[in-house]
Amino acid sequence: MGQSPNEPEQRPHVFTGRSAQGAHLSAAAEHAEDAQITQHLASAPLLLQRYTNAPPAAKALIHAAMDARRLGAGPDLPLALLAEAAPGYLTETEWAQTSPDWLQHALDHVTQPCNGIPAILTAVSAETPRDQRSRRNNAAAGSARIPPGSGQEPMYRLADHLEQHGRRPRADQIPPTAFWRAAAAHAHPTDLKALGDAARARGRYRAAAQLYKNATAHGDPYAATSLVSLLHAVHPTDHRPAEWAAAHAALDNPDAVARLLDILQEVGANKQFTALLARDPAAHTALDDPHAVGRLLDILRKAEADDQVTTLLARDPATHATIDNPYKVARLLRSLLRAKATDQAAALAVRAATHTPLDDPYTVARLLNSLRDAGAANQVTTLLARNPAAHTTLDHPFAVAQLLNSLRQAGANDQVAVLAERAAALDNPLAASWVLDSLHEAGAEHQVAALAEQAAAHCPLDNPHAVAQLLNSLRDAGAHKQVRALLARNPAAHTTLDDPSAVAALLYTLRDAGADDQITTLLSRNPATHATIDNPHAVARLLNRLREAEAEDQITALLARNPAAHTTLDDPSAVAALLHSLQEAGADDQITTLLARNPAEYATTDNPYDVARLFNILRQVGADEQVAVLAERIAAHCPLDNPYTVGQFLESLREAGADQQVRALAERAATHTALDNPDAVAELLAGLRRAAADEQVAALIERLPAAGRFDCFIEIADHKERFRFGREPDGRAADQWGWEDLD
Repeated sequence: MGQSPNEPEQRPHVFTGRSAQGAHLSAAAEHAEDAQITQHLASAPLLLQRYTNAPPAAKALIHAAMDARRLGAGPDLPLALLAEAAPGYLTETEWAQTSPDWLQHALDHVTQPCNGIPAILTAVSAETPRDQRSRRNNAAAGSARIPPGSGQEPMYRLADHLEQHGRRPRADQIPPTAFWRAAAAHAHPTDLKALGDAARARGRYRAAAQLYKNATAHGDPYAATSLVSLLHAVHPTDHRPAEWAAAHAALDNPDAVARLLDILQEVGANKQFTALLARDPAAHTALDDPHAVGRLLDILRKAEADDQVTTLLARDPATHATIDNPYKVARLLRSLLRAKATDQAAALAVRAATHTPLDDPYTVARLLNSLRDAGAANQVTTLLARNPAAHTTLDHPFAVAQLLNSLRQAGANDQVAVLAERAAALDNPLAASWVLDSLHEAGAEHQVAALAEQAAAHCPLDNPHAVAQLLNSLRDAGAHKQVRALLARNPAAHTTLDDPSAVAALLYTLRDAGADDQITTLLSRNPATHATIDNPHAVARLLNRLREAEAEDQITALLARNPAAHTTLDDPSAVAALLHSLQEAGADDQITTLLARNPAEYATTDNPYDVARLFNILRQVGADEQVAVLAERIAAHCPLDNPYTVGQFLESLREAGADQQVRALAERAATHTALDNPDAVAELLAGLRRAAADEQVAALIERLPAAGRFDCFIEIADHKERFRFGREPDGRAADQWGWEDLD
């Protein structure tokens, strides 16, 4: 179904919620009142078939519902929205062939279950908590308009399977003007902001402005900021949008109020800034989010709105703020201190120090740091008196190390000792290593010595990687006596030998420590014959360390086990590492064996850096056929979900001289790459330009608006000026419009 070249504004409004067809619509809703929303797996193909074979008008209703859901509307869709939007999805010919009662016929098709299969659209009649919240917000904003979805207008829900099905094929479609007008007039108030964001992201600036304006009138806390920023970009000197926002914005959300105050200052709307303050937001804002309250307090203070600062502080936010997030608590603490509200800061610090749970070392560490930064010495003492070192969990050694640092900085040496002793008692050399590093960095030499002695004497010796890391930490901490004590326990004689990477790590550390006797002991146990050989990265590491140790007999033994014939081939970086190690070892027969297994055919192609590494080594060893196979696979099958990585793949193919594959990948990328990340999109465009893929550059640019990436589209060439007022669905620059053109 194509969109008419004549925009739907030339067609009559077919439904407004008060038209002559209202009786038919109400009857339809009442008829479906008791229908239940069901979705059985077996019904999906039949639902899809009914959608595919639907008459044009019925399919237009379905497309309007699909677009509403994918662009941010909630599941309960006002029939008024669908009915007013539907004509925009019909061609001129299809519209001319509709009868006056087209809507009733379309509803009959989409609302009737068939042979146990649920309806495409199911009536929803009960007022939900979401509706109740919207009605309360609407009343608080002073609007007399009955909000859509309040139980007094027919509401429908699209079948789950069709909702999901519609997202992919319609992803590159920008809804017609009729959809945006219908959404502005009839969408649920809580959906207006999201639909406005979707319109703006697709270059439908005028539609976005109308949706933001209506959302602001209904009390959406963030829509006002979006309205001001969008209209300022279109008409920088017109402050009427700022005036509307200042007069209508809801005041209960401190973060939203702070954002609006910010944007009003940014665009130079000083009178409107003052008007918003005159509505006394400090008296109406919620107080539970400490970060948001702190942000609002800072803005009021910087604006020298002393009466508002006084009003906000008089409501005692320190008592009402939640204290479960130490970062947010820290923000409010700093803001209170900057406002010279020392009593409130002290009260908040006391609450946090007294009631914050002690089990998470990250949280306790952050809170300690925040209290110290705020100069809340008494509250630091209160928190320490609860003995967090004795109560925090030890599941995450790195978090324990962070807490040790915080305790040390707070001068809580007794707590440091308690926590260090608990960590040492775990008999976990990795945990001991991290804690040792933390203590050493903090200069806690007494605790370093105690933990080093405990760890060196009692840590298990079976894990070569953990022993290697502990040895490194002991050496870094200057615990040379404990290094000797740990080596005296002869870890080389006790460690397991099955993990070649871990054995390689221990060999490297022993060599670094000058422990030649331990190296001799470890090599005498013949690790080359015990190590598993299925991991190419691990085998490569062991080969490298054996070469450094000049253990030729071990190298020979390891290669005799023919790792090239047994290693996995899916990790391109690992295979590249093994090929390089074999090359360094002069093991040409092993290289031949490995290449004969065709690793280019089996390597995964989801990481461009790993693939580039394999490309390089394959070229070095002269495996041109393998290079060609890998290039062909990348061009045809590399994932397109991240445009940044696609750009890197293009670079790898260019460097490999695979021009034909560059063109193939460029074609796929231009038409199918996901466009979620603007920075990644820019990188992909640059990669396509470097590849001289001009047609693909143009195709990708053309996809940006429909994909919701108008922010990228507008930065290209002269687009910022050409599309200052937005873009029409057919690609034309929108005509000039302004505040007076909004309802």
